[in-house]
Amino acid sequence: MHTEHYRNTQPCGGSSGGGPAFLYGYCHDSGRMRMMNVPDYMRNVQTGYTNLAQAPATLMQQMAGIYSPAAPTEASQSYHGRHHRHKEHGCGCHERHERDCGCECCIRCADTVEYARCGETRKIPITFDNDSRRERPVNLELGALLTDGGQKLDWPASLSETQFTLGPCGEKTVLLTITVNCGQQRATSADGANNEAPATTLESCLVGYATVRADGCMIRPIIVAIAALPDRCGAHRIGCLCGCC
Repeated sequence: MHTEHYRNTQPCGGSSGGGPAFLYGYCHDSGRMRMMNVPDYMRNVQTGYTNLAQAPATLMQQMAGIYSPAAPTEASQSYHGRHHRHKEHGCGCHERHERDCGCECCIRCADTVEYARCGETRKIPITFDNDSRRERPVNLELGALLTDGGQKLDWPASLSETQFTLGPCGEKTVLLTITVNCGQQRATSADGANNEAPATTLESCLVGYATVRADGCMIRPIIVAIAALPDRCGAHRIGCLCGCC
């Protein structure tokens, strides 16, 4: 059965007695978005509900045409043209930036997370608050840095203080210092000899966990995660525009 759409009999914004046109909406007469006054806007809203109830598929097609992307600008056409020429010459520069799983860090439950790179030293402040009105003597103990699997990491770590007293309603900040040591890697010199040299980067993210126990302050230990990233992760890319293609 053929269904006729209800259409507004007055043009959008054409009513002289309806006040200024300050509402932006879809005009069913012109088939486009435009400014309207209050009576015209309300009539078109009613028309939209009526048409939606009678023939929703047709109305959706009309609205899709209104919100379809505009034609490419001169700048975008120029970019797409260059992009197309890259493909024609087989450069493939735009295809090399793929997802790097080595930059993804799997971190389990931790109280705080710090990101670093090989050779960097991180100073992590930890503040202890005394919520009571009496003094609290506190003793800190720093455990070994371990991976999620329990392997010990050779990352030097220390606390600025291991014993202090918290005054009534007082606080104390202690620095946890950790140096990310990526270990040793073998380098072959020109004469063929193998030499030990510090590793400058990692193949994938490596997470170490430091445990700080605070006797006299907290019931459970504090877990600090240090995520060491490869140098390539998060690097700032600068296009040289060398004309490789």
